[in-house]
Amino acid sequence: MIDYYLYLWSTTWPYLSLLCIIWGLVLFRLIWKFVGTWRYARDAWGFLLLAGKVLIWMGVLGVYTKLLFFSQPDWLSQPGYILGLVEGKTYDSGSRTYVLDVRAGSVQNQFYVDQNVYEHLNIEDQVKLMYLPVRREVVRCELVGSSLKSG
Repeated sequence: MIDYYLYLWSTTWPYLSLLCIIWGLVLFRLIWKFVGTWRYARDAWGFLLLAGKVLIWMGVLGVYTKLLFFSQPDWLSQPGYILGLVEGKTYDSGSRTYVLDVRAGSVQNQFYVDQNVYEHLNIEDQVKLMYLPVRREVVRCELVGSSLKSG
């Protein structure tokens, strides 16, 4: 499971870092405004204005957070697991992606792998994959049985 979140972090760290910076700046600014209001404007109007600002900024932060999880929905999902046979391998030169076709029972799925995994697997190898359920990218690939005959 830790492999899953480490992989997600490695692919989305710029987005998460920027979101944390935005959250930190906005919260710092709101705390600073609260302290200023507490010191200098202890009337109902000052706190009402501060409450309005807090609501607006919480809405902005909510939108930014929702956009992150909308663009990276795998953060809110459990990893997928499959045990099956490699039925096909393709390389799409246009998008530069390596695709594995894996059959588990009567269902055939496509998964995106890196070049190293693509080169080491053969057709009819039995593999166990942990993958991102939305993007279908393989996080971990274990070779369970090989089609190569030892002679």
